[in-house]
Order: sequence, then C-alpha cells, then structure tokens
Amino acid sequence: MITLPENAVSGVSFEGGALARMRDGVRLVADIYRPAPTPAAPGPWPVLLMRQPYGRDIASTVVYAHPVWFARRGFMVVVQDVRGRGDSEGEFYAFRHESEDGYDTVLWAAGLPGSNGRVGMYGFSYQASTQLLAALARPAPLRALAPHMTAFDLYSGWFYRDGLLQLSTTVGWAGQMLREDSRRLHSPAEPALDENWLASGRLSHHLPVRDAPALTHPGLPSYGGDWLRHPAYDDYWREFDLLRRVGDLGLPMFHLSGWYDFYLRGSVDGYRAMAASHPHQFLLASPWVHIPWGPAVGGAHFGPAAEPVVDELMAAWFHHWLDHEKPSGPPPLAGCRYFLLGENAWRDAPSWPPPGSGPQSWFLAGGGRANSRFGDGRLSTDGPSGPDDLFTYDPEVPVLAPGGNVNGHATFGPHDLSAQQQGNNLLVYTSPPLAADLVVAGDPVCTLHVQSSAAETAFVARLSRVLPDGKAIFLTLGAARVRARDGAEVRIALDPVAVRFAAGERIRLDVASSAFPLLIRHPDTLTDPASVSRAGDFVRALQITRHDSDHPSRLELPTLPA
Repeated sequence: MITLPENAVSGVSFEGGALARMRDGVRLVADIYRPAPTPAAPGPWPVLLMRQPYGRDIASTVVYAHPVWFARRGFMVVVQDVRGRGDSEGEFYAFRHESEDGYDTVLWAAGLPGSNGRVGMYGFSYQASTQLLAALARPAPLRALAPHMTAFDLYSGWFYRDGLLQLSTTVGWAGQMLREDSRRLHSPAEPALDENWLASGRLSHHLPVRDAPALTHPGLPSYGGDWLRHPAYDDYWREFDLLRRVGDLGLPMFHLSGWYDFYLRGSVDGYRAMAASHPHQFLLASPWVHIPWGPAVGGAHFGPAAEPVVDELMAAWFHHWLDHEKPSGPPPLAGCRYFLLGENAWRDAPSWPPPGSGPQSWFLAGGGRANSRFGDGRLSTDGPSGPDDLFTYDPEVPVLAPGGNVNGHATFGPHDLSAQQQGNNLLVYTSPPLAADLVVAGDPVCTLHVQSSAAETAFVARLSRVLPDGKAIFLTLGAARVRARDGAEVRIALDPVAVRFAAGERIRLDVASSAFPLLIRHPDTLTDPASVSRAGDFVRALQITRHDSDHPSRLELPTLPA
C-alpha cells in the first residue's frame, strides 16, 4: 500500500487509512486527498468518491488522472476499498453489498472535515457498478455520477449475451478476484490461483467450464461459480438488474462506453433507459477498448481526436453539480457525443441513436456458396435471391473472436477479419463498392431465416468494413441462441456502432456459430454450455441460411445522411 507524508504533494493534503464504519460494524478503509486551502479557495469542497475492489492506491489511474489532479482542481477525493478488498474488513461477494455500503459511505464522506456536503461518484467497470448500486439506496448527499463502461443489467450487459456466457471476460475476471480472496483468507488455493493467473487462458478451455479450478476451490466466496450456475435470467440476476429500477436512480449521470468495450451494450442500454426517465444524462461513446483509453486500438490509430479528455470533462461535470446547492445554468454536457469511425471525429447529438437515423436494408443473396470471402455471398439492396447457403459448425474447431484467441483471451478492437473470413465454416456476404459515402449510427440488426440439424445452436453475426486493399475491419457483432430444426427466423441485435463507409469501400456481414473465447461454445445440444464435461459431448451441426423471397434474410443498418 502506498503511503505519503501529509504534505508530500504540493497543493494537496493526504490522509491515508481513514475508517468508515458500516451499519453492521464492518470498517472500510479509504484514502482522502484534500485541496490545500488558499485565500481564494479556502473550502469547503465537493467530494468525489470512488469505491474500488482492486486496491485504493490504484484509484483506476490506468484510465483516469490521479486523485491529486482532481484535488488540485478543487475536489476532495475519497478512494475506498470496498468490503472484503484491500485493507477493508468483511467478506467480498461481487456487487452484493455495494448498495448498503455505498449509502453508508456517501453519508460518511459528506460529513468529513472539508466537505461541502455534496458527493459525486466516479469510476469505470466495477467502480461504476458501485455508483449505481449506491444511488439505488438514495443517499441524500449523492448528487451526480459518472458510471463508465458498465452495465445496468449485469446478466444481459456484462455476463451473458442472449444466453451465451461471455466466457473469457467472466472466467478470467472471476479468477483475478478470487486470487485476491485467497490471499486475504490465507487459502491453500492461493498457489493454484496464482498459477491460473499466469496462464489464465487455460480457464477458457477447461471442461466443464462450470468446474474450472479457479471457480471451485473450497473455502473461497462462491460468486464466480454462481455466475455460471445461473445461465438463465432468474431471481439471482434480478437482484443486480438496475434497468428494471431506473425510476429509483434519478441522478444526473455522465455515461461512457467504447465501440470496442465488452460492456458496450450494457452501457448504452443504461443511458437510453435513464434518458427516457430522467433529465441530465450524457453519453460519451468513444472508440476505445475497456483498458486503456486512447487513439491506438487493436492495430488501428484513430488520430489525435481520439485522445482521452475524460478527466477534464468530468471535472466540469462535477463542478456544475456539486459546487452549489442549486446548480445554475445548463449543464456542461448533455445528450450524446459519439466518435464516428472512418471519419475519426466526434459528433454531437441530442440522443442515441442520433435523430434521423433510419434503417437501410441489405439483403443476403448469392448462388448457394457463400462460404468464405472467396464465395459468392452478396449484400444487395435489390432484395433477397438465390439458393440456401450452408456450413458445418464444429464446436471443437470454433470460429474465433474478432481479435482471435490470444492465450485463451478474446481481444476486441478494429482487427482485420479477412484471414478468419477465408474459412468455409462461416458465410460471408459483401456489398459492391459503395458509390457514395454511407454513415451508419445506431444499432444494426441482422434477421436470418435459418435451419439447423442441432436441437439447439447459436448464430453469430459480425459486421466489418472492407477497405480498398481488402482488409475487413471489424466493427460490431451480435449473437443468438436458437432452436431451428424445423426452421426459424432469428433476430440478432448487433452492438451499437457509428462509422462512415467511404465511397469505394464495401459492407461485409459474416455469419458463423461461434466467437470463441469471447463467447462460450454452444455444444449443439440442449445441455447448458457451461456443463459440457468433455469434448466428446460436442455435436457438429449443419447450419442452413435461406435468402429467397419467402425468407428475406437481411442486415438493417441505421443510416444518417452522409
């Protein structure tokens, strides 16, 4: 743990190890950064609170400025270890205690010496969830939030995608968190968890996934295993579903997500639900991945416009809401600011999707052999045509996630998919070169008319942008579980995106049945995918996609005037 003498940093005083007692007597530990009083700014100051499971000295500085930066700009910053993490007492169970502990901590922080009694919370990922859960309890001093890269509905926005486990992120994160639990509890599992951390890619390949060693050590908290033991939305997930309770979250919020963040849909769904119910919601839709934030993403570089200015935006946001009991004037941020890929520039809109965005249909067509990018699959605005296309899905040889399989991890970003699109185990549909620019901004939808030899299976749709040199740059994807032995129409919601296709570029849709290890492999049976105990339990499936006049399979792109 980092410690500092009280006046080690100019302009800021530091108080380490401050104790906050929760309602059940458990003490949580925090560090406090106070501005040094000056004649021009003697205090008191508004409070920025971050509640953090990774050690309070980190303070999420992988993406944000250090708390000292905010303290020098007139905020009192409190960074707390959540229950059961860092130096705080109690037992950690992910998400479960954050509402009550958040409420108690907000009241404590508002009453600290130097506080003006008004509190804002900031942070991304888990630290964003602690904000939402605290707000659910409605502590009076809490006035504004900045929940970044999180999900309001943990089931559908964080852990599962249409019933398919987000495998590598879920199992990898569970192993990371349980590793810290083993250290705190002096568990004999600690060496094994350390080994798993060093070679965590193994976890994605372990069968059954539900019994992965990182999740099943006795004497450790059960949360990691619980996520896999509840593959369908049920009462377990209702506890953590804030989309159904947005009416109780009536605070100004600065939402942030990234086109290449794993939790993009969860963030955007939360913003839309809040904006429909409460004023003063702002969304920054960036081109970034989960960590780190910046213009270099997945081998691409989005230019200087993509450099993060989140700290400056947050400072303006929180000064507006926290400096005075009643803010004056309009807030500094409103509506939506989104990064338009292809143009590499920010655009402002009053909402997401932007007003005026309407669907443009691209129909699947071809001569019956759309396998690979060398096949005859086409996207056409003239309507569907051609005989059925088919491919074989083998769960033992899955189509990989957009960034491939890097030591068992899915990497997300604007990767070139053209190598993956050489395989016959997926269908590829490509438009002619565009005669004029096409701007897409919103939530693409892929509707497929399919049939499968499997009792149940999955379909994955991916959208890419084909450059004149042949590179197919990944943009977004969606997935769906389906029972289609007798045929079915399946609607696949792709994640939101904003992109300018330039004249001469082409639109490409590919259809497969996996995106491993981003998504768990569907076994092509009625068995829960996380319960498949051996590779021999996987079943190969013949997958058929129809695109004639009676079966208009299509990609609907939300377009804006170019």
